[in-house]
Formats: sequence, structure tokens, C-alpha cells
Amino acid sequence: MLVQTDTRRRITLPPTLGIKPGDALDLEVLEDGRIMLIPVEAIPRHQLWAWTTETKESITASLTDPRPSIAVKSAKQADTVAKRWAGED
Repeated sequence: MLVQTDTRRRITLPPTLGIKPGDALDLEVLEDGRIMLIPVEAIPRHQLWAWTTETKESITASLTDPRPSIAVKSAKQADTVAKRWAGED
């Protein structure tokens, strides 16, 4: 798709791209001169901890827990399972 800059070096993105007014885009100029626009979402600073490599690895590991799923139907069963997983049995 060919677009042209206006007198202020701006371009208009077609609506079919799904980019809306106010959307954030990361502009990257590659070594060969190509320009990439990458849609991004801003992350509030107080939530940046969740995006560290360590946190993502920890979340991934927790989702691959090797323990089998167990449906408990009573408080007594829940207590038994909790003790077993804690190594108290």
C-alpha cells in the first residue's frame, strides 16, 4: 500500500488497519531505512512488576503444575489434600 506524506511529513493510515485516533504506536527505524509502526498498549508503572522476565516465568511455571487436578467436595477432603501437598501426611 502506498501512502504519501503531507506538507508536515504526516501520513494517513487507512481505517482498515484498525488504528483509532489516540492509539499508541511504537515507531522503529530499521538499519535499512524501513519504518515500522507497532501498535502498543501503555502499562501503568505500578503494574510493570508483572511484566518482568522472572514474573512471566513464574506464572508460566505455575500454569504447568504437574500435580493432578482434584475436585474436593468437603472441607475434610480439602484439608487432606492440603496436608498431602504440604508434605504433612
